[in-house]
Amino acid sequence: MVKSRVATGVLAPPVAKRWSSNRLDEIDLALVRELQSDARQSNVALARKVKLTEGAVRRRIDNLLARGAVRIVAVADPETLGLQTHAVIGLRVDIDRIEPLSDELANMRELSYVYQTAGQFDLIVVGFFASTEQLRIFLTQRLGRLQGVKGTDTYVVLRTMKRSLRWGEVATEEAQASGAAFSKQA
Repeated sequence: MVKSRVATGVLAPPVAKRWSSNRLDEIDLALVRELQSDARQSNVALARKVKLTEGAVRRRIDNLLARGAVRIVAVADPETLGLQTHAVIGLRVDIDRIEPLSDELANMRELSYVYQTAGQFDLIVVGFFASTEQLRIFLTQRLGRLQGVKGTDTYVVLRTMKRSLRWGEVATEEAQASGAAFSKQA
């Protein structure tokens, strides 16, 4: 019997730490691509695709998970959860408050992404809300009361043309195009 690696529910809280400066090798990249396509496929199926043993694939996936290089979770479409309003919010903040504000924002359940940025905004956050009224309450009663926020610009998404969680496709395609062959490595 194959154990399922898919967790149900919501994504785990954001991870601020970086797992390692070491880049993934071609086999790990191939495993990540396969998991992005179908995280429920068995280690045996993955092993066939990358030409390793099932045990080697299991160890590699366990290592990727332990390093924080990947998380395997179920991702629901926000609209199916009743979250009809999608907003991108740029924040200008007191620079001495950027770290505490980043932490406070990262702990807000309404927000899916919190970015420290260069440019017009110090922070950019992305949130999903049940309605524009819920967004208004969030902006006025949550964001508006945070110490150190100097200003915000809110962009309401009218229609999503693409929502992908398939990062790293170009890196994998380039590695394959350069003739990188899979070897029997664990």
